Amino acid sequence: MIREPTLARALRMRDSTLLVIGSMIGTGIFLTTSLVAQELPSPWLILTAWIIGGIFAIAGALTFAELGAMFPSAGGHYVYIRQTFGPLWGFLDGWLSFVVAFPCSIAFMAVGLAQYTGSLVPLFSESNILARIPMPWGELSVNACQLAAVTTVLSLTAVNCLALRIGRKIHNSITFLKLLCLLALPVAGICSGHGAWAHMATSSPLPLSWKLLPSLGAALIGISFAYLGWDASTYMAAETKQPLRTLPRSLALGTSIVVLLYLLFNFFLLYALPLSTIATSSNVARDAAIATLGPTAATVITCVIILCILGAMDATIIAGPRICYAMARDRLFFRRLGTVNPKARVPRAAMITQGIWSSVVIMTGTFEGILLNSVFAILLLSVIAALAVFVLRHKQPERQRPYRTWGYPFVPLLYCAGSVAILLNALAQHPMQSAASLIAVTIGVAVYGVMTCKNLNPKD
Repeated sequence: MIREPTLARALRMRDSTLLVIGSMIGTGIFLTTSLVAQELPSPWLILTAWIIGGIFAIAGALTFAELGAMFPSAGGHYVYIRQTFGPLWGFLDGWLSFVVAFPCSIAFMAVGLAQYTGSLVPLFSESNILARIPMPWGELSVNACQLAAVTTVLSLTAVNCLALRIGRKIHNSITFLKLLCLLALPVAGICSGHGAWAHMATSSPLPLSWKLLPSLGAALIGISFAYLGWDASTYMAAETKQPLRTLPRSLALGTSIVVLLYLLFNFFLLYALPLSTIATSSNVARDAAIATLGPTAATVITCVIILCILGAMDATIIAGPRICYAMARDRLFFRRLGTVNPKARVPRAAMITQGIWSSVVIMTGTFEGILLNSVFAILLLSVIAALAVFVLRHKQPERQRPYRTWGYPFVPLLYCAGSVAILLNALAQHPMQSAASLIAVTIGVAVYGVMTCKNLNPKD
């Protein structure tokens, strides 16, 4: 009897930690502070918002560390939700991840990457319209920026389809360079002496009141996007060596490193530019680099941003397919997506499917809509998965837990409460965009019913 090929356990502690770091550091840190400055009237409030977002991320990482050690399987929070709440809820989690969360995140980063590339090479500019295609709902314009974004997504997908070993080495190299750049840039800018610590001072007492809460919530939407990816290594649990030990450590260490780097980078931005300039800047990282390091830094910072986006997109492309792979292995999705290529030892069918769907999102979605849909969906799924810690502690108190969440129940409760507050604020301020994720849940229920009734994945 020929044994079916399975995923290989090849990821070490360093690989898993770099996967977390690489997944987190993307466009968010370079663009978000300008949006936050539009909501919050003080440099110290801005730093406080980034600290709050970092605390939420660390709390989430510590919470998922317990779940990851309990269920060291491919699929991340899909596995935790299915094990805790049943196959329907597990399917809805995987469905949202498949149709909204991961494709929208990949598309957002791919479009951002193409836009920054277009600033260096005008050929890839959005203004370069390549075709106009009539559609039932109107005309669909295809520009060079979209084409470049799709090409990048499909190219990275193809590379990672070759073998986990190849994809791992490429991702580790990119992430290591990202870390060096993100550390060197703010240190060089602060040491240049061309900024002013006076920018950190407030001209009037901080207007602390309950009226600030909606603004803080709005700021945390973008900050939450910048911190997304702290759970990346959990999706690769089936390919991790010594997962009971590696997963908790990689989550905690990777997330903590990124939180410290983000705080350092924001200190640099606030040192380099006055708050009014930050709030109106379309590219605050570039403007800060120019102000402290000179005009030639504009090209340097653009290249750094491109590198960071490329690494984050690569990490997302690697992790995402493991969810629909796990669903298919559990007979909750199309069986073909649960196969492993015998030579590459990666789920090629799932990776190719994700690449194609992400390309469709790029060609039909809007930049802002992609961001809001992806943040809302990912936070919603993460909260549901985090609740599994409480449920399992109650229902299965005797189950082996190689790692127990530090600070339980306060740490997971803090993460859940903070994330729910951000979700409610996003729903209140952007009801149409956020509702798209809720519509996707409704469609998912229908798809689940069709698949189970039609028995599209019959058991052997």
